[in-house]
Order: sequence, then C-alpha cells, then structure tokens
Amino acid sequence: MARYSLRTIRNKAYEAGYKVSKGFQHYLYNGAVVRDCNGEPYTGYIVEDLSTGFLVWDCYDSNYDHLWTLEDVEEFIKGEYEKAKIAY
Repeated sequence: MARYSLRTIRNKAYEAGYKVSKGFQHYLYNGAVVRDCNGEPYTGYIVEDLSTGFLVWDCYDSNYDHLWTLEDVEEFIKGEYEKAKIAY
C-alpha cells in the first residue's frame, strides 16, 4: 500500500519534474480499454517526464499504457529524489 495519497505523490512528482496521471489501461494498437473477465476496466498510472514530454518507460510497454500501480509510482518518484539527493 502506498505511503502517501495520490495528491501528495502528484505534488512530489511535480516538484521532481514529473506528471502523474491516473486512467484506464489501453491497448496501444487501437486505444481500446483493457477489461477483466467481468468487464471491469483496469486502472493504472502513467508518469510523464516534464523536461522531455515523454512517458517514463515501464509505466507503459509496446502493448499497454497505465501499467503502474500507485506503489510503483511512489517507488519511482522516491528513487528520483534519492538520485538528486533530495529528502523525500
């Protein structure tokens, strides 16, 4: 479980130069929403590097987007803070 709320993680990400977005997982080849066996859409997160405008690899792959959980996002942002030697 994530240590911080989505809002706090978004704020910390923005301070580190990233933007966090929540949404449904999509198939990249046609943009259709990925659903489970009950028809419920999968929800996930993507992280955009604001300095380049590109998404961070692993939050999407060659088939899907919005692959990360909130815990994955928090771990990534925490790692970026550690690289920059900034207190998280």
